[in-house]
Amino acid sequence: MKSISQYIYLFLLVLIAFLEVGCKNKEHFEEKVVIDSLRVMDESEIEDFDKYYKSAEFEGMDMLRSDAKWSWFRSKQSEHFFVFWEAGFGDDPNAETVPANLRVDIDDLLEKAELFYRTNVEKLKFTETGQGKSFLDRYKMEIYLLYQEEWLATGSGYDNTIGALWVNPSTCQPVGSTIAHEIGHSFQYQVYCDKLCQGGNDDLKSGFRYGYEGSNGGNGFWEQCAQWQSFQDYPEEMFTSYNFDVWLNNNHRHFENEWMRYASYWLQSYWTMKHGIETIGNIWRESVYPEDAISAYTRLYCNGDWSKTKKELYDYASRMATFDIDGVREYSEGYLGRYHTTFYTSGEYYQVAYANCPEATGFNVIPLNVPDAGNMVVAADFVGLEPGATLASGDPGEYMESGTVKGTTTKYNTAGSAGNMGWMYGFVALKQDGSREYGEAHSDKSERVSFTVPAGTQSLYFIVQAAPQNYVVHPWDEKELTDEQFPYKVKFENTDLLGNITIDPDAEPQDLTLTYNVTFAASDADYNGTSVSISENGDLTKIAQAFAMQPSQLTSNMLSAKTEPQEGKIAFAAVKPDGSLDYNTTANGYGFWFDSLGNPIGWGSDNDSKVYVEYDAKNFSFSVGQYPGKLVSGDNYMVKEAWVYTKGGQQYVITLVFNIDIK
Repeated sequence: MKSISQYIYLFLLVLIAFLEVGCKNKEHFEEKVVIDSLRVMDESEIEDFDKYYKSAEFEGMDMLRSDAKWSWFRSKQSEHFFVFWEAGFGDDPNAETVPANLRVDIDDLLEKAELFYRTNVEKLKFTETGQGKSFLDRYKMEIYLLYQEEWLATGSGYDNTIGALWVNPSTCQPVGSTIAHEIGHSFQYQVYCDKLCQGGNDDLKSGFRYGYEGSNGGNGFWEQCAQWQSFQDYPEEMFTSYNFDVWLNNNHRHFENEWMRYASYWLQSYWTMKHGIETIGNIWRESVYPEDAISAYTRLYCNGDWSKTKKELYDYASRMATFDIDGVREYSEGYLGRYHTTFYTSGEYYQVAYANCPEATGFNVIPLNVPDAGNMVVAADFVGLEPGATLASGDPGEYMESGTVKGTTTKYNTAGSAGNMGWMYGFVALKQDGSREYGEAHSDKSERVSFTVPAGTQSLYFIVQAAPQNYVVHPWDEKELTDEQFPYKVKFENTDLLGNITIDPDAEPQDLTLTYNVTFAASDADYNGTSVSISENGDLTKIAQAFAMQPSQLTSNMLSAKTEPQEGKIAFAAVKPDGSLDYNTTANGYGFWFDSLGNPIGWGSDNDSKVYVEYDAKNFSFSVGQYPGKLVSGDNYMVKEAWVYTKGGQQYVITLVFNIDIK
């Protein structure tokens, strides 16, 4: 019989052995914990498993395991979509344990995705399902949600088989036009996939799966159309998104110019008005390398006749002056009268500014004064200029590369040839009853044209569109100097540029204060607020009289942002609460962010930046907006900006006061 001490000794030996083994196998123990938490699913447990297309990229990934980057344990599906989310979200991306800025309602995502699916399939006809012509008859589209704060929104697809998109949470808070846009891309991608499904050649020469000549693989129609596709479900955003201002600043450029590829979404609605809502889907399905959208349209709907397309493009430009297009007109209230074209005087004529000179298919909308008497005949003397013609005196001639000013020139671009020059031009009247009257279209290089302004006219416009003799695809090269321009000059009789007034040549400038009371709702996600158009409210005339210069001169005499006063020029400033001026702009262009007390401040999530006011010198309008999530109902702010004109060494100041009420 062993003594108690022997039992204790044996116990200690066993304990030491256990501890030793335990220490030696600590790493393996931890691995076993991981293995114990691993879950593995069988294919039979997954509904519609055979409708999931597993891309070549995921060939080595066992998605049936819970530890896979994309796992069936972290997925959900609807009739036409699978959605997968990364492990950081856990089992439910909408759970309270997920940080609020990363939370996503998967049910809402799938519900909206199905809405966008119906739009692209049933309405726009980007694909034909149920007839064995599409991979969508075999597979569901795929959505991948990444656990990251960095913005990600990409729509495309996998292996020329199925459309897919990759997004981060902020694109889904809430699910809206951004996801509609990316699903639009997925359907664009699907067009080529379905060509292959139908036995087509895998040569990337259809469905716009190619870049244009001279474009380094670029094709702006993808973005233009994805915008248009998304606006089928969010039509008001044609005007309310910031891309509307981009459009107003770039509509003189080629329809597919790279710098407005997110804003040039209007011609698509004109085409569908003429030929039916399926037109855009048909253009995508039938496009053939090296066609761009206009080339494909000309072949498909104008029997290859460019002259017919050219006439339609002028009709489109004329209608765009007042957004008189089905599907657009209904949402344009409050957004008319925003176009502006900059001119410089050249003898008796106005010569178009380099910065607004129309490119092929681009156009100028020129607002004019409405004669006081009804049925007055107005006239325009139009003169087309040659490529490389000298700019008007005072034109800064700034040209851009990659969207920013690169240098200056004294001449219009020399791209293109004199023999290819062409223009179409004419008048448009918007009447007080909402109807429009369109004048005859003209196309001679030099011509005097007249128009009888109907009684009850509210707004009058002169339209000039660049209409080359032969169409050339626009290259995406980020260089303005290589763009073909169509310069011109024009003078008017019985009317003038809108806002131009009779000014006493002996008048001296004077100070002026203008006050605007604006209201908009607080938002947790949107920077937008409201706008103030000084051309619409009549204040443009007051400002022109105060500075004793025509409105067109107000624009041409504006110094660049962040520039202090100079003789004969207008500087832009913020007015601090103590009355001092700050020329160091902190928002876009001529704009400032302001803090709670009305001091100019830089933009930032970690400071007191609350509201901004930005001035659009081309369109004579102010945008007033907010920093998302910082304002609450009942807030009030007073901020001030100023124009400082220097003449004879003396400064004259127009002060613009914005009283902002948050509802």
